[in-house]
Amino acid sequence: MKYTCSEYRAEMMLLGLERRLQSENLSEKEKAEILAEIRKLKEEMGLD
Repeated sequence: MKYTCSEYRAEMMLLGLERRLQSENLSEKEKAEILAEIRKLKEEMGLD
């Protein structure tokens, strides 16, 4: 199984979003947007 640049990039984007979600000074709207993006990315990666 090959590990592609696209897969690596998607993983790094996911980690970045999850890290942003840990920030204490996010509004509810920002949290919802980040969670939606995480869900979408995980779906694209086949993780959900």
